[in-house]
Amino acid sequence: MQSSKKPSSGKGVLKIIPLGGLGEVGKNMTVYEYEDDIIIIDIGFNFPDGDMLGIDYLIPDISYLQDKKDKIRGVLITHGHEDHVGGIPYIMNQINAPIYAPKLTCGLIEAKASEHPHLRHLKLNVIDPDKDKIKLGAFEVEWFRVTHSIPDAVGIVLNTPVGRVVYTGDFRFDHSPVDGKKTDISKLSKLGDEGVLALLSDSTNSEIPGFSISEKTIADTFDSIFEKAKGRIIVASFASQINRIQLVINAANKHHRKIAFSGRSLLRNIEVAVRLGYLKIPQGLAIKVQDIGNYPANKVVVMSTGSQGEAMAALSRMARGEHKQIKIGKGDTVVYSSSPIPGNESAITAVVDDLFRRGAEVIFDEKNGSRTHVTGHPGQEELKLMMELLRPKYLVPWHGEIHHLIHHAQLAQSIGIPEENTPILDIGDVLEITKDKAIKSDKKVQNGVVLVDGLGIGDVGEIVLRDRKVMATEGMFIVICTVDKKTGRLLTSPDIISRGFIYMRENEQLVNNARGEVKKMMIRRDGEPLPDWTKMKLKIRDHVSQYLYSHTKRSPMVISVIIEV
Repeated sequence: MQSSKKPSSGKGVLKIIPLGGLGEVGKNMTVYEYEDDIIIIDIGFNFPDGDMLGIDYLIPDISYLQDKKDKIRGVLITHGHEDHVGGIPYIMNQINAPIYAPKLTCGLIEAKASEHPHLRHLKLNVIDPDKDKIKLGAFEVEWFRVTHSIPDAVGIVLNTPVGRVVYTGDFRFDHSPVDGKKTDISKLSKLGDEGVLALLSDSTNSEIPGFSISEKTIADTFDSIFEKAKGRIIVASFASQINRIQLVINAANKHHRKIAFSGRSLLRNIEVAVRLGYLKIPQGLAIKVQDIGNYPANKVVVMSTGSQGEAMAALSRMARGEHKQIKIGKGDTVVYSSSPIPGNESAITAVVDDLFRRGAEVIFDEKNGSRTHVTGHPGQEELKLMMELLRPKYLVPWHGEIHHLIHHAQLAQSIGIPEENTPILDIGDVLEITKDKAIKSDKKVQNGVVLVDGLGIGDVGEIVLRDRKVMATEGMFIVICTVDKKTGRLLTSPDIISRGFIYMRENEQLVNNARGEVKKMMIRRDGEPLPDWTKMKLKIRDHVSQYLYSHTKRSPMVISVIIEV
């Protein structure tokens, strides 16, 4: 691949710009730009690190699109997982463009949008991946079915003036998928015969040899667990794992257990999937979670959220004894039907320990034994198969951390794709493709992460996060001075409030000494001009901070308040 010292003028050039999803797993969003036309593929979110206190989600920074909104012809969504659709409620108010997605994905987006009253009406368009082809500016778009861990997942074909670009989305090859919908090998082969300029392909499992395991293998594990369990069974998984939910429903039906569902997002997704025909629950099998006490323990299974240790998810509340309807105890079996997302291990371990304390048996996925979870992403042999079917000139590793991308590129090189034709991109990079070359521009677009805190989007930055960390680890020390508006003299002794720093009754001397330090700073002489109260507050803050550190070796957040009366 060639490298450019200057970005091109844009004429006759296709620009591919990742705003999320590279160098990370999650927050997927990519811009495809050809002259005056832009399309976007996926708008996902990511979950915050544990030290991002109070932050709900991380979404892509779309500053690059702010002055290009009139060029956006459409948003294409590959499937309904949160790392591909979760950012829609927070970003689509800024992008007034139609959304194109398969039926289930549209249903999940619509249900999610209904929980965000501030969100403008979305222009959702249901596509049929087996036959639809649409024109969006310079792009002719078509789709192909892929197997993933959620039904209605698709890959996307962009026929552009410079050539054909194929994006796989999240995929794998499974010859016995739960929903019967296989990755469309026939269509992929036909696309390859017609010619593919560039392939952007899922890299998540590029380091794992062989083929991924069929989702249906989990059915045997569930059969064994359901047969042996003497009490209730609680299965924890992702709320969007529709195929997994179907397997649990099938096992419950086979073993004559009623099934209940716990978790708001799980209930929402099940309602959508059942209504649209993607999930089948035999009549009379499902019960409300508040009714499980009406049935013997060995006749009940509960499907729950919380497989990642999320503090407020249903399973975590059960583990803490805070769930209103489900009290975990001896005889209960908890099945983790998921793999830990990197960074969540400690939270998951804490929940598991609490479950064990309450007497439950906890079952995990065993790589060399009973499988309770399989990946939705392709192993190395599947990645090779995708490349062999499409035979692209350029293989652009997509969707994964940098080490995933590099291993994917090396895999492509091992089957004959030249190293210069396997570019490694990061968020904000610009890949410029013409009919005869691909150039990674030296110039990056503005990129990064926007923090979502409740209804606030982007209003929490590094300074606020830093303050939250200080308050969480060191506490807060507040000094309140009430002064005469005319003379500037203290009217009362300074009030002091401590939260999370010291217990004031046990540290009266420290508090009184700090109060004395403030009094000294506030002494006023007759005829002396009034001070600048803003500067005085800063002086008090700095002086008290130094005093507290010198006596405690701790640095609470110090806030000084001056009230003029």
